[in-house]
Order: sequence, then C-alpha cells, then structure tokens
Amino acid sequence: MGAHKAKLLSSAVLSLCLITVLAGCGGTLKPAPTSSEPAPESSPSTPTDPEPDPNADVLFTITANVRAVDGRTIAISMAAHAPLASTDAAAADLRTEFLGVCGAGNGAQPITEEYLADNGSTLMRVDLASSEPGLTFAAPIDLFFGSPYFAQSATGDGITPEPGGQPCFYGFAWANSGEARGIADFENADGAPDPNQWHFGHYGFAVDPASGTTIEACKVTITEVGLKSGVMDVDGWDPSLAATGISCGIGYSGE
Repeated sequence: MGAHKAKLLSSAVLSLCLITVLAGCGGTLKPAPTSSEPAPESSPSTPTDPEPDPNADVLFTITANVRAVDGRTIAISMAAHAPLASTDAAAADLRTEFLGVCGAGNGAQPITEEYLADNGSTLMRVDLASSEPGLTFAAPIDLFFGSPYFAQSATGDGITPEPGGQPCFYGFAWANSGEARGIADFENADGAPDPNQWHFGHYGFAVDPASGTTIEACKVTITEVGLKSGVMDVDGWDPSLAATGISCGIGYSGE
C-alpha cells in the first residue's frame, strides 16, 4: 500500500506542475507583448536612367594600320559625330574649343560666335584614337576632315598644324599615337544651319608618298545614323575609293 500511495502522490505533483506551467503560476495566460513601433516601410528602389551612349550619333568610322618608328604596328581610328548647329546649347563646348584654335587672329578671317551664327555654322566632332599610345609614327599622318572651304581645329597627343599657312585652313598633322580630337566647321550660304553639309567634306588619313611608309588595312564603316542622312544618295560620294596605300579616307569627290 505504501508504494501505491507514493505513485498516486507523484502523479498528483506532475499534474500540478503542468497546470502551473500552463497557467503561468498565476492562473492566467498573458499574451506576448506587442511593439507599438510601426513596421518599417520598404522604400521602393529608384530606377536609374541608363548612361547615354557616347557613340549613338557616330556617322562613320575610318580605321587603318600604320607603323611606329621602331616598326611596331599601330591601329588608328577616326569617328565622326553628327554635326550640331553652332548656336545649339549642346555645342557650347565644341564652339569654345573650336574658337580657341581658330578664333579671331588665327584664321584667314576673324571667326567669332557671331560669325558662326550668321553663317549657319554646324560643328562636327571627330574623335581620333590609336591602339599603342605614346609611340612616334614612322611618318607624320596628315589628317583631313571637313571642307577645304571652311576651318577645322585639332588638339591632342602629337597634333601640330601644317606649316606654311593659317593653321585652321592648311590642316593638321598627327606625329605621336594617343588620343586627339578635331572639330570641323560647315557653313551654309543662306545662313541657316544644315546638318547635312558634312556630305561635302573629306575625311581620313594620308602620309607623304616620299616618306617610304604606308597606310594598311584601311576600312570605312558608315553607320545606320550616317546612312539615314542620305549620304549614299549624294552624287560624288564614293567610299570605295578609300584605300590607296598612302591614304585611307572617304568623302565628296564630285568637284
């Protein structure tokens, strides 16, 4: 009988402990405390605008290989961008750079902002690049971009004006590989900017035939932007005449 009582007593204690746990020892279950702080709101992610493509307005590219004085091959390129009216706000930097080289006192006639505006000027940016910066070309490369009737400026690595005349009308030479930039001015007789005046320009590279050097692997690519301008419908424009061994270029040859 003693063992039976002990077993009953043990069961009673176990039941009491279970009731105590469930009742929180006070007989009443209390809900878990809730925070009065509102849940933080997730801020929607702000979409970022994609970076504009700096080459979206390229009309054509000209690429070729030339030699350094030590015989190494250097790839060179020219990329022409769609011209902007000189009065366009987007052309402000081009206008400032162009006038810094070809402004009053530098050209065959004084060139000012007013002159450009009065003559319907459009300004074309031409980017020059090479694969091996810091090398000296085996012979200086003559640059041609724009119209022989209007001024051009050029600045950058190894750029020097051709001797013998007004720098903005006699052209520029490229002596060292690197990066450079040209700006071509196109003017319109009726004073209204014409973005297609570039159709009547000449563009590319050349070396002196007496230098003993050559221009190799000449390639001209007219982009969709260039084709949409109608350049291939211009009489006298023939990109098949690009390579001669001492020159690589395209342009108007109707005159």
